[in-house]
Amino acid sequence: MALITFGSKSAEQVKAGKKTVTFRKWPQPRVKVGEVYDATKMGYPPVKFAKIKVTGLRRLKLREIDAKLARRDGADSPSEVKAYWSKQGFKSTDELWLVEFELT
Repeated sequence: MALITFGSKSAEQVKAGKKTVTFRKWPQPRVKVGEVYDATKMGYPPVKFAKIKVTGLRRLKLREIDAKLARRDGADSPSEVKAYWSKQGFKSTDELWLVEFELT
């Protein structure tokens, strides 16, 4: 089974149901809507902590992240999400994959 990896803080938010989207910098989508994936914590070996079903997948520009999406990502504000991606070298016009999911 394929997996989606999260950092420790994000993993806790996923388990608590506070994080229902994630942003990814994939060149091509690595997940499919309707499929179930193992959610794992980063590390070696990756530690499985949940199963998630992808409910939505689309491209969006960094500048399109609004307050609702930021909260669903487990952040306090859009500026918090944008600051993270800016540190990764992303500009406001760069695109990310928005992956929406639910715990199964």
